[in-house]
Parts: sequence; structure tokens; C-alpha cells
Amino acid sequence: MIIGTAGHIDHGKTSLVKALTGIDADRLPEEKVRGITIELGFAYTTSDQNKTLGYVDVPGHEKFIHTMVSGAVGIDYGLLIIAADDGVMPQTREHLRILTLLNIPNISVVITKIDLVDSQQIDLVKESIQGLLKESIYENAKNYLVSNISGVGIDELKHDLFELANAKTPDNSNYFRLAIDRVFVVKGIGVAVTGAVMSGELSVGDTLMISPLNKLVRVRSIHAQNKVSENAVLGQRCGIVVSGIEYQDIARGQWLVHPNLAVTTQRVDCWIQVPKDAEKPIKDGDLLLLHHGTDHLITRIILLDQSVLLTGQSGLAQCTFQRPLSIFWQDRFILRDSNARYSLGGGIVLDINPPIRGRKKIDRIKTLQSYLRSSAEEVIDSLLLDSQNPLPIHSISTSMNCSWEQLENNLKHKIGRKLVIDKEEWILGDGVSNNLIESIQKILSDFHQKNPEEVGLSVDALRKLALIEWHPELFKVFIQVIIKTKEIILTGNLIHLPTHKVELSPREQAIWDKSFLKLTEAQFNPPWVRDIASQLGVAEEIIRATLRKGLKTNQLLQVVPDLFYPFETMQVIAQSMEDLLKEFGVIRIKDFRDRLGIGRNRSVQILEAFDKMGFTHRIVVGKEDKDHRIIKNRSMWRR
Repeated sequence: MIIGTAGHIDHGKTSLVKALTGIDADRLPEEKVRGITIELGFAYTTSDQNKTLGYVDVPGHEKFIHTMVSGAVGIDYGLLIIAADDGVMPQTREHLRILTLLNIPNISVVITKIDLVDSQQIDLVKESIQGLLKESIYENAKNYLVSNISGVGIDELKHDLFELANAKTPDNSNYFRLAIDRVFVVKGIGVAVTGAVMSGELSVGDTLMISPLNKLVRVRSIHAQNKVSENAVLGQRCGIVVSGIEYQDIARGQWLVHPNLAVTTQRVDCWIQVPKDAEKPIKDGDLLLLHHGTDHLITRIILLDQSVLLTGQSGLAQCTFQRPLSIFWQDRFILRDSNARYSLGGGIVLDINPPIRGRKKIDRIKTLQSYLRSSAEEVIDSLLLDSQNPLPIHSISTSMNCSWEQLENNLKHKIGRKLVIDKEEWILGDGVSNNLIESIQKILSDFHQKNPEEVGLSVDALRKLALIEWHPELFKVFIQVIIKTKEIILTGNLIHLPTHKVELSPREQAIWDKSFLKLTEAQFNPPWVRDIASQLGVAEEIIRATLRKGLKTNQLLQVVPDLFYPFETMQVIAQSMEDLLKEFGVIRIKDFRDRLGIGRNRSVQILEAFDKMGFTHRIVVGKEDKDHRIIKNRSMWRR
């Protein structure tokens, strides 16, 4: 277990740590000379049962609040230290506020220097402490009276802290994360980093990543709770020697993480709380100093559900950063004024991949309410129930420091449809998915009633009528999924209901069958309308009208007036063009002509038709031979 000190300068934090552990946590010469803590100090003590407590000693001076916040990251328990001769002081209140905003679960109050005052003064201090804690989450915190000089009260405090450590059960279910607070070189061994393990576990020999550098390193050795160890787990302070990186490339504020957490962002949506005793409210557009992990930087606050957060209020916001951060769902942070004089609020990270547009819409606010749930499984269950958009499950689970396999087995809400694009899997809730399918079927039914001679709608037209704001590719995949289940039908490039057909009269059907056979048999060089009419002994007008009905079914494409190609033939031609592009880097008319075995004029007609469709794009190469093409939209002819 990791215990952190907090309190005003010169209230005995370092002396208390020394009394509890026998170790002087002030390690810098300047700290010795000035008698104050400037940097973070660390000390350890072990019980008779071989249980180790780690102590983080933080500065009490207001100039070093950023260091205090760094020290508070990853602690399991807080000791709010108040000198009996001074009582509650400004930094006492500031440190208590920071402990609260970082959601440190429990604290004890340690009243030091009791040997310098009488019992009446102690009673006054205890009364002021009670008033200080009354409105906080630590109202029932236990008080200890100690003297760091004589040792009065030290044994009781130490005993109780070890009892707390015995009751703590680490949870190592998530990927490893460590907030780096020190970097140094171990002579003859390598670069070492120290920090609190925020989640997961690691072992000697593991490969980790320095984030946000995204630099892979290998673990050479581990000191966990000041002991040589083969592994490290949540609830420990560790020193880790790594290889694969230079000393000058690592700094406090970075993270040592599992490679699966190689995710950074410059924007997060979050929930912000402004304490009742904050010096001023937080306004939309404020530039504030954000402390996260052991790092701090300027962030712009964009309030999402109100224009100002008054003292005592909370709300949703988007924070934008100057540089990438390694930050995840449920991470806590502190907001201070840009001049670092006082703390204005704290927050909890909700979504690390938020939208820029539509971030204040009602649907978006509702989505963020789902992210406020206490567990990752509850968040995803809520999103499956309410979100109208597909959820990128691996991105979301990684942002929550979980694996999807770990989450999926514990979900209560049923998954409706799974969509896969570029190896990312997206899911929709069962209810949302069914409602969308019903909406699509209703749109198609209405279209068929009004346009009985039309086959159906294109995917883009259907998406617009359904008012779907997804990325077009996602909607296209969703349509493909429900085509496979035969809830809707694809004919050519048009979507329609299974019960809908464009009917041909018996005579039209006979003409169609014979005409389509002629077009198919000729493969890359089909006959003109006049030639088909002559061969079948049917008037050109009748052949032309019948084939145009084929255009509605998308079984045919018209290259130029009176020249029709079967859709499947055009697919084969498109594949040949991809082969030519791969072979020569461009598509030239003469290569295209030779590959298909047709004349130059017919080749030009086909290529220009592809240009108009947006499949190809004509480019200029050199001065003489300008008729070259590249493929512009590869997905157009792929099924």
C-alpha cells in the first residue's frame, strides 16, 4: 500500500515519515539546508508479517503544489498532517482539496507537535479540523495525536496503517500503467524510472512502452516497495530499470505502459467538479493548468452542458491540450488557475476520442452520461442500450484500459450487429439495430408504393433518407450485413424489399432474355441496340425500352447511348484495370485495348464511362501520350 502525506509547510510531514520508517525522505542538499521538502521523498517500512508500506512525502510550500499533486497520484491512503501549534493553515485546505478532487478514498488526520502545546490548544485544533472536514468526503476521518520527537502516538498510527495494508486486495485485471515521477541512471546497469503502479502488473523481461513517446523498452530489473522483485503490481511504488532508451529521452510526466496502451490524445471529454470553497468559477473557454499523473500543462476548457460552473457545481466539459497525453477513462486530474496560485476544480476523464463537431448536442450529452457509470461493463451496456451510433469496441475497451475479451463476457445487454472495417470491429445494441432495420424497411416500403416501376434505392440515398450520420463506409457495411440475412435485397447497386420486383410483361421478358444473352456472350465487345434488333427481328425502339428497364435493376450499365454492358462484365473489366495499374503504374489506352482484345474506339468509350462514374481519373504524363488513367475509387466495383 502507498501512503501519501499532505499538509502545510513545516507541519512535520517529513519528520513523521522518519518516525514511522526510520528514513529521512529529504534527499536533496538544498532540502537539508532550507529545512523544507522541495522534491518528492520516498520511504518504506516493513511489518513483522513482511508487509511493506510505501510513503510519499510531498512539499507543503505553495510554490511546489505541482510536485505535491504528482506525489498524490497513485496513493491508496492519505495522511493530512496538521501541527498543533499552528492549526489549519492555507496549504492544509489546498492539500485537502487536492486529495478530495483526486478521489483518494480515505485519509487520517495526524496532529503533530503535541508536545509544544497544552490540551486546550489541542482541543481548539481538533475543533477546527472537525469544521474543515465536515463538508468534505472525509468527515469521519480518524484523528491521531503524535509527537515526532518523543514518539508518542507513532506506534498506534503505524499499527493501524499496517492493518489497512493487510485488508487491501490489489486488482491486476487491467494493463500495466506507471506514472513516472523520477528518472535517473544506475551506474553500470541502465536507465531507471520510479513511480506508482496505477494498474496491472509486470515482470522482469516484459516489453513496455514509454508514452506519449511510443518508444518500446525492456524491463531489466524491478524494485517493488524498495525490494528486489521479479514482478510489480497495483498498490506498489516501483523502481524499474529499462533498456532501449536514453536517459535524456525520459522525463517526469511520461508513462510506462503496456504496449496495448499506445494511445495518446489532445482532447478528452470529462466531468468537472468545482468545490464550494474554490476561489472562482470555471467559465467556458477558460485556459487553466491541468495536472494529470505526474504531468501538468495548459488546457482550454469547453463547457458542454452549461456556460459557467459556479462554486459547488459540476458539469460536462471538453479539455483540449497543447500536446498529446497518455490519458484514459476514469483518470483523475486537477485544474488550477493558469498562474498556478490555487486549485479551481478537479475532474474525471470520460471519453478520450471525443468529436469536435456536435459535442454539445443532446445525444452527445446523453452518451457522456453513460461514461459516468462506475465500471467499463456498465458503460458499454448503457451505450448499447442508448447509442444510435456503432461502437468501435477495441478502441473503447483500450481507452478504458481493458481488453474486449475481458469485457464481452460480462455484458448484460445483447449485441445486435457486428460491423468490421479495417480490422476494427463495431457493434450496435440489439434494440438500436432492430429499430434501424425497421426504419430502413419502412423507407423502402414507402418508396416502392410511390415508385412501383423503380427497383429501389442506392445505399447513399437510403442513408440520407434514414437521417443516418454515420461514416458512409460504416452504413455500407451495415447494409451488407442485413443483405446477408435477407432482411433486404441487393439487385445490382439498388436496395429493395424481398417482396418487391420490377415486373416485365411476358413479351418483354422474352425479349430481355434474348437481348441479355447477346450482351453477355459478346463479353467485352457487346453489340449495339440496332445490331440486337436486327438479329432478333424486333424494332429498335422495343429493344431500347426493354434494355432501359434493365438499367433500373442495375443489371446493365449504359456506356454511351445504345451501348449496354452487363454489370458483371463491367466488374471484370474493372479488375483488369486494377491489374494494369499494378503492372504499369498507370492505365494506358493501348494496354487496356490489348488486354481486352477490343478496338481503340470501344476502349475510349469504356474508359470515359469509368471517368464519369468516378472510378478512374485521367492524368497527363509527358507531352505526347496524355491519355493515362489512375483508379480513383477502388471500392466502387468490389462486392
